[in-house]
Amino acid sequence: MTKTITSTNPRLRAAAYCRIAGGEEPNTVLESQRTCYAKQIGANPDWIMAGIFADTSDCRSKRPEFQKMLRKCRQGKIDLILVSTFSRFARSTADGLNIIRELRELGVAVVFEKEAVNTSDPDSDWYISIMGAIARAESESISHGACGICTCRFHHMITSSPRKRTQKKTIRFPGRPEKTIIVRME
Repeated sequence: MTKTITSTNPRLRAAAYCRIAGGEEPNTVLESQRTCYAKQIGANPDWIMAGIFADTSDCRSKRPEFQKMLRKCRQGKIDLILVSTFSRFARSTADGLNIIRELRELGVAVVFEKEAVNTSDPDSDWYISIMGAIARAESESISHGACGICTCRFHHMITSSPRKRTQKKTIRFPGRPEKTIIVRME
């Protein structure tokens, strides 16, 4: 006779969120992301599929699938959300942190795969703030470059001829002491 061993840990209800910008090929990219996440969730024996939510959006979209996913979280139907990168999850750092804090209170963790950040980590807010600032700078650089008028200082740092310099930047995060970051360009 064989014994059936039941796990004392319930399986996590895992979901994924995908979003593509208006300029991308929506059907091909979204289908690829859905397939990838379905395989990833299905391959993990500790997870149960709780849904894959995907939006195509421009800056005015209400992101209906994102809102549907948040409703399911509030109903207690999702424990974990996988997202490729922070910039696909939130429109701003403040917005993202507010949503993440709400989800954390509901017991829902968000994993940003590109950045390797899990919001169940107590230090994740700090990392997310930095990621948001970087994503915003990249977005500004792209939008300024696209129209031919680039005033973004990050673009200047990347495209100008290399030279040695040191830059200091003081960052203030809510509830944390201010930090000064020193970047040495060689």
